[in-house]
Amino acid sequence: MVKKKKVFGAGNGLKRFPAWWKDIPKFFLLFCIALFLAGCASMPTENEIVTGREEAAKQDLLVIRPVGINFEAPLTLEDCIQIGLRNNLKLRVADFDKEIASKETLAEKLRMLPGLTIDGRYEYRDKLRKSDVYNWKTDQDQPDYTVSELKDSGRANLSLTWNVIDTVLAYVRSGRSEMREHVLEKRRHRQAQFLALDITEAYWQAAAVEDALDYVHTVERKLKVLKRNIDSAVKLRALDIMSAKEAEMRLKELELTIRKLQARLSKARLNLSEYMGLNQNVEFTLYRAPIKPVVAALPHTRDLDIDRLEEYALTHRPDLFETDMNVRMQKQAAKEAFWKLFPGVNFFAASHYDANRLLLSNTWNSVGAGIGWNLLDLPSRIVELQASGKGVNMAETQRLMLTVGVITQVHIALLDYAIKVDRFRLLEDTYVLSADLLDMAKEKKAVGKLPALAVTQRHLEEMAAKLRRDEAVVDLIVAHKQLCVAVGIDPLDCDSSGICGARSGGMADTSPLKRWKCTECGYIHTGPRPPDTCPICGASRSQFIEYSGEKDELIDDVGNWGSRGGGEPIVRSESADILSRSAPSPLSDRFASDASDSFLWKLQVGAFSKQEGVAKRIAQIKNAELRLLDPRDMEIETKRVSGLGLINRVRFKGLTQADAKNMSNELRRKGMEYWIIPPHSAHW
Repeated sequence: MVKKKKVFGAGNGLKRFPAWWKDIPKFFLLFCIALFLAGCASMPTENEIVTGREEAAKQDLLVIRPVGINFEAPLTLEDCIQIGLRNNLKLRVADFDKEIASKETLAEKLRMLPGLTIDGRYEYRDKLRKSDVYNWKTDQDQPDYTVSELKDSGRANLSLTWNVIDTVLAYVRSGRSEMREHVLEKRRHRQAQFLALDITEAYWQAAAVEDALDYVHTVERKLKVLKRNIDSAVKLRALDIMSAKEAEMRLKELELTIRKLQARLSKARLNLSEYMGLNQNVEFTLYRAPIKPVVAALPHTRDLDIDRLEEYALTHRPDLFETDMNVRMQKQAAKEAFWKLFPGVNFFAASHYDANRLLLSNTWNSVGAGIGWNLLDLPSRIVELQASGKGVNMAETQRLMLTVGVITQVHIALLDYAIKVDRFRLLEDTYVLSADLLDMAKEKKAVGKLPALAVTQRHLEEMAAKLRRDEAVVDLIVAHKQLCVAVGIDPLDCDSSGICGARSGGMADTSPLKRWKCTECGYIHTGPRPPDTCPICGASRSQFIEYSGEKDELIDDVGNWGSRGGGEPIVRSESADILSRSAPSPLSDRFASDASDSFLWKLQVGAFSKQEGVAKRIAQIKNAELRLLDPRDMEIETKRVSGLGLINRVRFKGLTQADAKNMSNELRRKGMEYWIIPPHSAHW
């Protein structure tokens, strides 16, 4: 009878499990081994590394290839900025970072859902779970011939759980993640503003250098014609051979200037391509916009209210919004640390299934609740809460620090813009003077009072003055854009903004330009009206008469990178009227504008009654090779002093206090005399 039961049990087990069931552990083991080997990292071979690099390079070149951009038409500044905002790689990375943050926010929100767990299990044992029983009446263990579990068993559970604290913490984390997404958006906005500023600077640098190259090539052609004439005169023994060598040296200097300009142009275009996210091999042309309307649209420094600029910056700068969100995020972290102090409360509901045929019911349901609290973990949680409170204080201090930094940046940007305005005005006047000297040299050469080589020298001086003036134009435009970015305005919106845009007609004077000649010394002034006094001889305005000149000397009305007689590119010369037009005021004759006048200093290096003293002092400064002194910033003022007559003062202008002191120390070491003139001084 016992054997029959054993045979029946064995037969029953064979019927329930087919023969192939014994191979399942083998297949499962092979599957685990294959999965383990697939997850292992292995060092690629050298050929695989080279092949992978080639494939990655091909893919990268395909990605940076411009799509949907018309490079046949010249690119304007707005086109370059729009291309950069679409294709710049750093902005692409910022976009991906923002998308990742958006997915993390959604993930945190989904974690607020209760847990729904389903699990199943199958088990087979080779022996039955059989045990003896204890008879308490006889106090003996007795054999038992029944079991509650068979050799094979299968179970399945479906559980719904909800942890209150975990749900609250997930809600707090989702809010903080959403704030981080907003931070990344503001950070990208600020990054886009800096990118637009970089593109603006590279664009104007490239456009200015292209114009400079055109102009220098024009001068080069004129000098080559002049050199041929000199060579012919040397052959006829009308000129000394030294004149030919000097002309050849001037051409070599001009060729060197061309090489430098070409290098600067290549660098500016390469930077522009990088900012726009384009392949460096992409060929494009730049639209050289008329420069006069651009300069005319710039605001006068008197129209820029520093209080209004500060207020706008403090309410519109994207990075300040970022600091506000950082404070809120730290407060959310403190809130999370606070909720972690509470015990965990769990509610659950489950449905169960057990395949054991010996059970009276194979399915059943259960509900319940639980609470857990690690008391020894409370001290560390309290310390975390205190640290979170300090984090909030630190974030608020960082916001205050950035606020002070923003105010400083606005002041520095406005001061830099005012300095660039003053420097442009000075270099514009220098260019006008050099152009007038060139005209005078041409007139003297026409009547045989000046050799051709002297006219050549005036050509080169006029060219150098123009190149410096054009650099100042670029610096002026970029300084205005930097002011806009410091305030928090996109560079493309600068001109239309009421904060940094021109509100009273800009800096340009709509009066027609005329040329005025001093009847005492022959000085020629270009502007809508004659100067108050002649800077050469001190004659009054009444001593000036309108000077017509030759037709090819007139100013181009287009105001473009136009031409002065013979196709020489110029910016329309308006002398001091371009940037200093304002209502009459006691400070109208000062060098600095109203915005920078209270900050800038002067340094006087001499006062002479004769021009020989001025020339000697200038030669000393040039020969001394002073590191901080730039002769281009030097100006000679002629003032009439009672009892002394005309006095020529040699001064450096537009200096900060630190620069003035550094220059004075340098002059003291060289044994030269100097006078430091602070703002609003009686000697101003």
